[in-house]
Amino acid sequence: MMGILWLLAFQLLGELAAAAGFAGQQRAVRLWLGSVLGLAAAIWAPIPFAFALGFSPAAHWAGLGAAVLLCAGMCLMLQGIRKHNINNNELCKHINIERESIGFMVLAGALLLVCLWILVTHTLYPRNGALYTGQCTYGDMAMHLGFITSMAEQRMFPPFYSILPQAKLCYPFLCDSVSASVYLLGAGLSAAYILPMCIALADVFAGVWFLCKSICHEKGGSLLGWTLFFFCGGFGTLYFFGKYSFTDLFTGFYKTPTNLTSEGIRWVNVVVDMLLPQRATLFGWSLLMACLWLLVQAVFLKKEQYFLPAGILGGLLPMVHTHSYLALGLCAACWMLGSLLREGMTRQWWKHWLLFGIPAVVLALPQVLFWTLDSVGGNSQFLRLNLDWVNGLQENWFLFWLKNLGPLFLVFPVAYFIQPVERRMLFSPALLIFVLCELLVFQPNVYDNNKLMYIGWLLVCLCSADAVLHALRRFVKRSALRGCVLGVLILLCTNAALLSLGREAVSGMEGLAYRLFSAEDVEAAEFIRQNTAPDAKFLTADHHDNAVAVLTGRNILCGSSSYLYYHGLNYRPTQQLQNQMLQDPEVFLANWETQGIDYVFISRHERAAGPGLAQWLQSNAAPVFRNADVSIYDRAAWMLVK
Repeated sequence: MMGILWLLAFQLLGELAAAAGFAGQQRAVRLWLGSVLGLAAAIWAPIPFAFALGFSPAAHWAGLGAAVLLCAGMCLMLQGIRKHNINNNELCKHINIERESIGFMVLAGALLLVCLWILVTHTLYPRNGALYTGQCTYGDMAMHLGFITSMAEQRMFPPFYSILPQAKLCYPFLCDSVSASVYLLGAGLSAAYILPMCIALADVFAGVWFLCKSICHEKGGSLLGWTLFFFCGGFGTLYFFGKYSFTDLFTGFYKTPTNLTSEGIRWVNVVVDMLLPQRATLFGWSLLMACLWLLVQAVFLKKEQYFLPAGILGGLLPMVHTHSYLALGLCAACWMLGSLLREGMTRQWWKHWLLFGIPAVVLALPQVLFWTLDSVGGNSQFLRLNLDWVNGLQENWFLFWLKNLGPLFLVFPVAYFIQPVERRMLFSPALLIFVLCELLVFQPNVYDNNKLMYIGWLLVCLCSADAVLHALRRFVKRSALRGCVLGVLILLCTNAALLSLGREAVSGMEGLAYRLFSAEDVEAAEFIRQNTAPDAKFLTADHHDNAVAVLTGRNILCGSSSYLYYHGLNYRPTQQLQNQMLQDPEVFLANWETQGIDYVFISRHERAAGPGLAQWLQSNAAPVFRNADVSIYDRAAWMLVK
């Protein structure tokens, strides 16, 4: 309970800061910005103190105290912001706000409820003593939970990988540290995982909405753009009228109309395949949407006072989500160049972009130097040439993108070039991001370029929404016919997403859910938490659903390559030794001491990876714990035999 109250205290501080600093904005905007500021403060406030105090309760209470001062300082810094009339600006005509806002609240509220259902049924949902998950979280959630439990249990800062203890944790772990904070201060693991995500989801939904309101000027354009973005999908449903059945869709593993890799369908839905499983993307976007909104206000709506808060918030992004920081930089570069062409290199131009750029770089630089470069530096897999994203020129470029993006692939080029010059500048980051991601890879996994591409996709949706509505009003005179045409377009653009959402909603239900941990795993994990040191090191197999790493936060010799490879870590020698130790008791006896092994965890996974050590221990040593599947041996057991 204390952890939840701690998190809500930051939300309150954020609301107070936003109420004072953004007094000229509508109440709904202030509530959204306050939530974003509160979440950012909860993520970052304990971090400076953790360097001295460890990731401890003391660091968190000190961070909360400092946040009070931080919010007061932000109020003073932003108190000069005054209300500006933007109704007459050609970039932002608020037409029929009430009806659109109601539509947004209905859609966003329904989507948030679906996401909450998915999170509850997917996050270690208990059934008969075992813990289950759903389709979209089966892979990534175990990694995030392992980061959360290891930070909270070991309290070491800076943290190290519990699945490769010799390596400093360089993944953008602040998306998980906020849940580790809530867990550390007494909340249950599932609650600590879900609650911050709910806040972040609400922030992303609201952030995209207010960005739509700042950019779209056609009646209904904001609601249409928001819908097209979150319910994105191409023509993948066509495959389920022939080669696959709808039974495959709702029961198969990743056989959905937005994620069907065997048929080249790779443009996944942003909700079920990006925000829900990928916490770094979720928390990164919660801050990024606020940064983009502030920049749009500053650059296109002439609210110069927003350059500085956009830079400060942007500077906090790298260790929350590095791709969001890069996306912000690409958007800012386009808009900076556009404003240069429009205004010239005046003193005012320099002042504005320095107000944004200096804090965005100065705050980010220590994060990049201390964490990011440890994994990126010298690793050629993080920046390399790669043509045609995941398609790799395997099938026709035009058809690949048409079936993935759907109608908007045809609509956007026309929509972009019919825009006035200034609005073309507004949407230009979409083109820059797409071209770069078609030519370069920014991380070991080529697929992960979509973490950048979806920010461009957001601008594609907004530009296309405005153009479609404008064309319908100009060329289709009968309102009933306009409604039919628009309805058909929306159905074509969103049907794949709706089916994917439906598949995900049922994938956590009994009979369809995926078991992460057996009842025996859970029982063994509880024994480990109660009876071993927080920094104890276990020899286990390297499966991703590792009960020791995920549920207890203890170290294991080497975890899953599906995580470690994509983080750019040199894990292979350790992984090879681990496999040899499991297969050969002599290798184990020769290396356990130098590897710092305190316990050996034997379950179905370890017996499958190498029965040699499991059989030797069973015949020669007494376990400190045993149930129907799991046996745990401590040092005393094999030292006595030796």
